[in-house]
Amino acid sequence: MNRFMFRMAWRETRGAWRHFLYFFVCIAVGVGALVGVSLFAAHVDRAVSTQAKGLLGGDLEIRSSHPLSAEGRAVLGSLDQRAITRTHVSELVAMAARSTKGSTAAQATQIVELKAVDSGYPLYGALKLEPSASLEHLLHPDLSRCQSGSCHGAVVQEALLLRMGLAVGDRLKIGTVEFLITGVVRLEPDRMANAFSLGPRVIISVAGLKASALLQPGSRVRERELLKLAPSLSLESLRAELRGRLAADHVRVSGYRDGQPQLKQFLEQLSRYLGLIGLTALFIGGLGVAMSIHAFMREKLKTIAILKTLGADSPLLIGAYVLQAIGLGLIGSVAGMLLGIVLQRVLPPLLAGAFVSDLLEQIGASTDLSAVSIGPLFKGGVLGLLTTLLFALWPLFRVREIAPAAIFRREIDPNSSGDPHTGSTWRGKLGLQDRFSVSTAGALVGGLAALAAWQAGSWRIGGWYIGGVALAILSLLGCARLLVWGLRRMPRPASLSLRYAMGNVLRPGGHTGGILVAIGISVMVIVTVSLVEQALLRQIGETRPIDAPTFFFIDLQPDQTAAFAKLIGAQTAGRTPEMTPLVRSRLHAVNGQEVKIEEERDQDERRDESKEERRKQWYLSREYVLTFLDQLPKGNEIVHGAWWRPGQRFAMPQVSVEEEAARSLGLEVGSRIDLDIQGASIRAEVSNIRKVDWGNFSTNFYMILSPGSLEGAPITYVATIRVDPDQEIPLQEAVVAAFPNVSAIHVGDVLRNFANVLDRLALAIRAVALFCVVSGGLVMAAALASTRYRRLYESVILKAVGATRGLIARSFAAEYALLGLIGGILAVGLSSALSWLLLTRVFDLTWRLHPMVLLIGLGCTVLLTLSVGLLSTFRILGQRPLAILRHE
Repeated sequence: MNRFMFRMAWRETRGAWRHFLYFFVCIAVGVGALVGVSLFAAHVDRAVSTQAKGLLGGDLEIRSSHPLSAEGRAVLGSLDQRAITRTHVSELVAMAARSTKGSTAAQATQIVELKAVDSGYPLYGALKLEPSASLEHLLHPDLSRCQSGSCHGAVVQEALLLRMGLAVGDRLKIGTVEFLITGVVRLEPDRMANAFSLGPRVIISVAGLKASALLQPGSRVRERELLKLAPSLSLESLRAELRGRLAADHVRVSGYRDGQPQLKQFLEQLSRYLGLIGLTALFIGGLGVAMSIHAFMREKLKTIAILKTLGADSPLLIGAYVLQAIGLGLIGSVAGMLLGIVLQRVLPPLLAGAFVSDLLEQIGASTDLSAVSIGPLFKGGVLGLLTTLLFALWPLFRVREIAPAAIFRREIDPNSSGDPHTGSTWRGKLGLQDRFSVSTAGALVGGLAALAAWQAGSWRIGGWYIGGVALAILSLLGCARLLVWGLRRMPRPASLSLRYAMGNVLRPGGHTGGILVAIGISVMVIVTVSLVEQALLRQIGETRPIDAPTFFFIDLQPDQTAAFAKLIGAQTAGRTPEMTPLVRSRLHAVNGQEVKIEEERDQDERRDESKEERRKQWYLSREYVLTFLDQLPKGNEIVHGAWWRPGQRFAMPQVSVEEEAARSLGLEVGSRIDLDIQGASIRAEVSNIRKVDWGNFSTNFYMILSPGSLEGAPITYVATIRVDPDQEIPLQEAVVAAFPNVSAIHVGDVLRNFANVLDRLALAIRAVALFCVVSGGLVMAAALASTRYRRLYESVILKAVGATRGLIARSFAAEYALLGLIGGILAVGLSSALSWLLLTRVFDLTWRLHPMVLLIGLGCTVLLTLSVGLLSTFRILGQRPLAILRHE
């Protein structure tokens, strides 16, 4: 019997291989999407694991936002006696000005992300430079290449050269020092992942940074001390020791296993959601498998009936066709694996355009055929086979219901139906008339849920996903039935082609429901992505007030404020900048209880934390930028308590707290907090709680103190000014020339960078979602191919009674356009509902209808179905009636 099953499966496949072409292509597309995303995720995990020390820059990192105290420096000095290698890195934002005359079209000034390094940098990883010389040599060029006695070199990103019209060998002024551009940075191993980079990277020496006079009291700078341990030293014990000895300096001590947690978490989440989109493509392909098997079973009714009369039982026949499905699914899965290998080469470049982290470039460079992981390939192949089985078993199990007598009776009585798939009740139509069919349906749903959980790596996410897919399918089927019901009750159009098209859509056995589900889900994914992207961009554009500042000038020193205001007035015809004092601090105690900051925990512990607990830890551990103001800032509203009166003095400093921070910290009016400002502590009483409009592009704060509270603290200023577009470049150049330590952040550049990030992310998601559309098109083609003979027979009958080829073509086109219109209406409707859910519940933003996106989605859906339909059936138009009718 087993031998017969294999022989039958081979013969059936060999004799009808064209019929199953859509079968394994549907599986190949879905598996290709899954494998491509899984390979990308595997390369991310491998790159983070193997390059973890390079990503952090050392075995341990000691990070702070201010220089260490004398005691802290002594602690670091004591490490030199324990075979520990150290190097120091300072990172800050600065302004660069062109010293060498360049193109008039190029920028004369540019904000840059400055990095000052010691001679030992990097401790781990490879810094790729052009020319390929040592970093020490490039940062300390020969005196013969410099015009002055001291000589400082700089290596820069190529983007800086392009923006400022410079080349290697030209000079760049940063702060009070001119730097000679000696090379280009091609790869930087430990650049922090940052989607919103303010400017290109410039690397200089620590000596060059000190000479530039950029470091002033209160300047925004990230100080990093990187440590390389001897193999005999315990990393965990040293980390615990340094946390205790450096507690007074409020530093963050991290191990290489904790390096780049934001990047790793983001890429893991992105890979998971892209994988779920790929799983959607596979499930849509599974729908095509079910349609192909269903159509094949309809054609094999007589063969199955004959075999049953000769003694073959249902398990034997089901086993033969299951073997056939496994073989075809295996071919499709292998093809999908090859397609996935191609796809995983595409994702890193798409995302690398949005994120400055060089990890993505390293991932893209490592994704050659020799580095392909076996695990994702195996997982994708297994998912493809399991999906094939799940969707194939549903129509195959109906072999049990085929009655030979009914099949043969149909030859005599055409009115008798031998199709077991028809029924007078909804249970019969769905195949739920017995317990076995109900069990099969339950196994199908449970199997799909298990596959979703396996792909997502979480039963909770898998459950939400399969629930959402089930809800979308039920909604599509329900709405499709309503629309079809409405079409039945519409008056028949006068046009013969339109009337025939409506008849094809409404007739039984036309797979209208399956086609609409496949088209609807696939288009819904892409339209939803576009709607969310448009809503986020619109939110950014609309929340920017008309009078939003053009520039933020940071690191302005107290003794520079008067001269700065005078310069601004001279450059802008008398306009006055708004200057706000800033002091950096950390939370020391809340209501007398000292803040205990929980140090880094492993990934599982962080995942198990509640959202409220993570938010509370964030507010406890973050650094606060304080200010003191007389008046309530613009865009702020008092929700509890009262703002102090101008000139009012207090025995204890008063503080105004933003409402979300107050809620997370458990503060209310009358509570007391202790703030640590570079070792000095002040206690303040909460006098009011504010609601802040963070989108007004003003200088907003979590905590604002009453005037006089920060006397003696190291203060810097941030200044904002709004100018006309033609004044932007002259003003920026004048400020950089007069105040080299001041950095100018252009609000428009930040917004454009944010828009670029959204665009790149949406592009990467659409690249995977496109597989859903391809799967939907294949399902439609498979459904049309399953009714090919009936369409062929009807077309030759029409030709025989006088219909022209043009009339039949118009009828087919109208049918496909009608299917596309119905599917498009359902897709844009569901995508609107899904985007509303995401924007209001996930992003906490207002939802608005985007008619243009919906119309474009609807038009593309109609064009897609029209193109797929005509390509699938155009050969029918050329068939001659006599050759077809002779077989009847």
